[in-house]
Amino acid sequence: MSIQPIFANSAISISDFKKSPNTALKEAHGQPVAVLTNGRISGYYVSPETWEVLAEYLEDIELADLVRSRIGGKRIKVNLDEL
Repeated sequence: MSIQPIFANSAISISDFKKSPNTALKEAHGQPVAVLTNGRISGYYVSPETWEVLAEYLEDIELADLVRSRIGGKRIKVNLDEL
């Protein structure tokens, strides 16, 4: 038997979730909800606000990686008046 960590304070069975996804999120007070199928996590349900925060965070990580990859690269001197 393998133990599966749950990264949410709330969990719900897939059958109960299908009945009313919005109620599940409302009862979790906007926090992520783990959706279980046969006792195993099949997914997480998050509010639109949480999703937006996660998406922005991932974008920031990608931009930071891009910046780090360009540090020490070739520099080009630019005159703003010539642009």
